[in-house]
Amino acid sequence: MKIHDVKREWSHPIFCMKKHYCPHCNEMLEKTKTETIVNSKSEEAKNYDFSQPGGDGYMMGNIKFVRTAFRCNKCEKIYSIEELLEIEGMR
Repeated sequence: MKIHDVKREWSHPIFCMKKHYCPHCNEMLEKTKTETIVNSKSEEAKNYDFSQPGGDGYMMGNIKFVRTAFRCNKCEKIYSIEELLEIEGMR
């Protein structure tokens, strides 16, 4: 599968600087990156922002989205920022 562009998404930078703990085993979580390839014409595309940085149009084709996530080394679970916000009651 050919990748046409890459977009790094940043959200909640202050939240990412704080320490967070696994809701299952209480182990400290470590920051990691997740990568997802989404085609701009797929049904899944509605959950992603295909606008180009600077607002100069939209990205088309297979786009790799890179996001920050949190990983538990003990139970191997990966949490998105949105999941942790809900779990920690900050939403």
